[in-house]
Parts: sequence; C-alpha cells; structure tokens
Amino acid sequence: MRAHHLTAALAASLVLAAPAAADTREVIRFADPFDGSAQCDGFVNAWEGHDRGTIINFFRDGVPYRQVGHIHAIETDVNLSTGKSVVVRTNITVVGDLTPEGDLAAHSVSGQFNIGTLPGQGIVIHDAGLARIDEEGLVAVLHGIHDVFDEGEGAFCQAVS
Repeated sequence: MRAHHLTAALAASLVLAAPAAADTREVIRFADPFDGSAQCDGFVNAWEGHDRGTIINFFRDGVPYRQVGHIHAIETDVNLSTGKSVVVRTNITVVGDLTPEGDLAAHSVSGQFNIGTLPGQGIVIHDAGLARIDEEGLVAVLHGIHDVFDEGEGAFCQAVS
C-alpha cells in the first residue's frame, strides 16, 4: 500500500515540475589550408600547412556559454635562403567560456601547440603544455615548455636557421 502512495506522489511531482532548460550544441567541422611568411634575421621563413578540427559551441536557452575545440595541424617551415625545412605539428584542445554574444572569453589551451623535430638535432621548436588566458586576453597561467610564447615568431626562425 505504501508503495502505491509513494509512486503516486512521485508521479505527481514529476508531472507538476517545471521542465528543465535543455542545453543544445552546435558542431562545426573545418579543414583549411594556410600559408605565409615572415622576415627572420637575414632570411625569409615561408610556411605552408593544413589544419582540421572540430569546434563545439554549447547553448543554454539559446545563449552561448561554452566552447570546446580540438585542432590538429601540420605545416612545413622553410628557410628560403638555405632550403632548410622543419615539419611542425599541432594537436591542441581549447576549452573556454563564451560571452552571450558568442565571443571566446577566458579559456585554456592544452596539448602540443607546435612541435618540430629534425634528424640529428631532435626537437627544434617545442611549445607544449597548458596556457590559461583570462578575460582580458592575457596569459594567466603557463605550464610546460613554450618556445613560441617566449620568443614569438623568432622560435620558428630559429627552428630553420
């Protein structure tokens, strides 16, 4: 008898409860070629590559609040004076908060930002670990080895010099 009363009360509470707002998500897949060049000390570094990945935007009641991205890229950087080249690989995850307008606010990036090796030399560009970026776009936390954060474009120039 008690089971019937509890079951009826539970059923009534489920019927009378307000429906919870369902989260929705938007999945974006991309694959893009890219290229460019930069002036280094005495030579031009030219690069060409391809990236691919998935970005998932999460919405609550139609308002964006979170983004998760998985990005993979491979590029070849070439010293146009000597022909020396290095293949640079990227495998990162980006997790961040979105503003109601859909802009990326505070976020973290983790994984292999840029890793390049050369036979006989080993790693010539090394940027891996975790970076947390605050709402102002400034690096709040940096863990790991980050040649590019430390040296900027110079890290790529050094890799092919």
